[in-house]
This record gives sequence, structure tokens and C-alpha cells, in this order.
Amino acid sequence: EIGETYTARDLVIAMLLRSSNEAAEALARSGISVGVSEGERDRFIRAMNGLASDWGMKNVYFEDPTGLSVTNQATADGLVVLARHIYEEHPEIFEITRRESARITELKTLKTATILNINLFSGWPEFIGGKTGYTDEAGGNLLTVFKYENRPIVIIVLGSNDRFHETELLWNWLKENYKPLTTNY
Repeated sequence: EIGETYTARDLVIAMLLRSSNEAAEALARSGISVGVSEGERDRFIRAMNGLASDWGMKNVYFEDPTGLSVTNQATADGLVVLARHIYEEHPEIFEITRRESARITELKTLKTATILNINLFSGWPEFIGGKTGYTDEAGGNLLTVFKYENRPIVIIVLGSNDRFHETELLWNWLKENYKPLTTNY
């Protein structure tokens, strides 16, 4: 709500668990710094695009921080690069997305709220983390990282009418058909 105040961490939690566009906009407008201005938002979006480029995320472009703009673009290849960076450099992000719920606190009133995760895989023991997304134009999208044979496995479903079911089908197929090679010396 307008006028409410949350920590950046609580905004990240709301953004990751509930896909809160308001939380994403608040983070971008603050630029995680003092002062709220349109300039901060623009600087934040430039930083998002710069980071994507620095990480080698080809054919990825951000127009807004929420993912709602039809001009936001990403490819499965680019999302794999993102997943790798989060897994290796920022595992705390996946730790948040693994949770089935989290509590956030409005700082002025100290009122708490429980945020439920909309990702159906949260709470699964093999689930390392991931993020859902949906727009009318793009359909349902889901980046999921599972642990299989002590390795992270990334499954990306884009433009789906049933992203969770399709991800589960791919996950089950992988478990049934992929057996790591063993070497006997």
C-alpha cells in the first residue's frame, strides 16, 4: 500500500515469493538507496541491463523491473546464465524461493503479514529454487533448479499454459531416463 515502509529484504521476499510487482517497483524506485525519484528507477533498470550484459546473458533486455512490459525479453539460454550466477554467487536468493512462506513486517505499524509462495515446488526436498512469471503476451514461464545426483539441474519452461505440470513432466522424465555414468577403475 502507498505509505507503507518495508526493509529491502522484505520487498525482495514479496517479489520472489508472490511475484509482487509493487515490491519490484519499490526496490527499483529506491535504487536501494536514499531518495525516491524516477531517475533512480531508470538507473536501476540500466544497472539490470548492464549486469545481464556483464554476465553474458545474450538476447536479454529489461524495460521495467517487474517483467510486465512486452518489451522485456529473455531467452532460455540467458535464463540459464542467470540461474548459474544466482546458484554460485547469490544462493540466498534461491534459499528465499525455496520457502513455502515468509513473514514480512511493515516498519511504521510493526504489523506482520505472511507471504505464501506461489511456486508449487516450494517445499519439495529436491527444489533448490526458482522463479515464476506470467504475462498475457508471454504466457506462463518458470525457471526451476532441482538437485539430482548432487548436481543442480535447470528446467526452463516458457510460454506455457501449465508451466508447473510441464516442469514436473520434464523433471520426472529426467529422473527416469538420465543415469549418471559410473567409471570403474
